[in-house]
Amino acid sequence: MRSRLPALLGAAAFGLAAMAARADGVVACAEAGAPYATVTAKSARDGVTVQLSDGREVRLAGVVAANDLDGDEQAARDAAQALARIVAGRTLALHGRSETDRYGRMIAQIALVDPEPRWLQAALVADGILRVAPEAGEPACAASLLPFEHQARAARAGLWSEPRFALQKADDLTALNAAAGRFAVVEGIVTRVGEAGSRLFLDFGRRYMEDFTLVVSRDARQAFASAGIDLKALKGKKVRARGVLFPWGGPAIELRKPAALEVVDGEGA
Repeated sequence: MRSRLPALLGAAAFGLAAMAARADGVVACAEAGAPYATVTAKSARDGVTVQLSDGREVRLAGVVAANDLDGDEQAARDAAQALARIVAGRTLALHGRSETDRYGRMIAQIALVDPEPRWLQAALVADGILRVAPEAGEPACAASLLPFEHQARAARAGLWSEPRFALQKADDLTALNAAAGRFAVVEGIVTRVGEAGSRLFLDFGRRYMEDFTLVVSRDARQAFASAGIDLKALKGKKVRARGVLFPWGGPAIELRKPAALEVVDGEGA
């Protein structure tokens, strides 16, 4: 497969130099006036992992890159090389809660400090190199990243030009079933909202054991209510959801964060 890296790197270079992914955006969404650490990048291990000069690693919060689960090894390599090309040798400011993941990586929203401050996640999302993944970071920053993703999708930038990574339709069950285990962004009209046990279900067809479904646990429902999202009022609404597809009779995504669900009626995107 021919590498798509030149196109991605060209987009990234333009984005970091010209787009409005200013560093003050990450400060606002991370609810922190100052970074919890300032570090120097060496390279990248994959599309969302920055290797630091002192041997530590940082996982970019709130985003997901093409990876081995997507079945596109070239896209995964392209993402890692694009990130390495952007961050190598640069000073980075890490924002967030100073947490680590199960692999020992720091989790952070990242601002490029030199030569001009830029929000790294926003620039990469706007150029279609990364997609927004609320499960990987604090929901406030994921929500702030979504407009950058809308820009990339409208321009068919980077991954959004590839059928494997493009917006999926809720009624395309063949494609959704084939993508089980992968991160996806799925759009469709909610036909029914129901409850069973501790879960709420948003169905996208009449065949509840075959069609696409969004699953929301009781614990997660409180977060949606706090965000002003009335899940039971979504019947008949066009929505866009994101997460890892899994089989639940038919294909399904479990929603844990409000930023994983967008009501897109009248959006025109």
